[in-house]
Amino acid sequence: MNRYMILIHGDDEAFAALPPEQIAQMLEQLQPFEETVQREGNLISTHRLHAASQATLLKIKGGNRSFTDGPFTESKEQLGGYYLVEATSKEQVLGWLNLIPALMDSTIEMRQVVDEERSVP
Repeated sequence: MNRYMILIHGDDEAFAALPPEQIAQMLEQLQPFEETVQREGNLISTHRLHAASQATLLKIKGGNRSFTDGPFTESKEQLGGYYLVEATSKEQVLGWLNLIPALMDSTIEMRQVVDEERSVP
């Protein structure tokens, strides 16, 4: 089995401007996707992320380190959450992605995780 990250990029400001009831309704519409992946035993982890404006960026350039509070880019899309899944093929993941409804203008990125052993001290 391969692991894949499904990264959801969207507009933090537009999402934050929605009424709480609409946010709850949008998240509920993700249930068919989430339930399918979980029922098939392929969901490893999923989480929403706080807005990019609350993040901190560490830049390392020429051996120097600098920390900057977000947001960091001029882009309207920020990483808003992720799913880590296992699948037998890219096509299986693409099938699951078709279950994600068009809730807002967004971009969903799928990337295979490099399969290597690493130990974290």
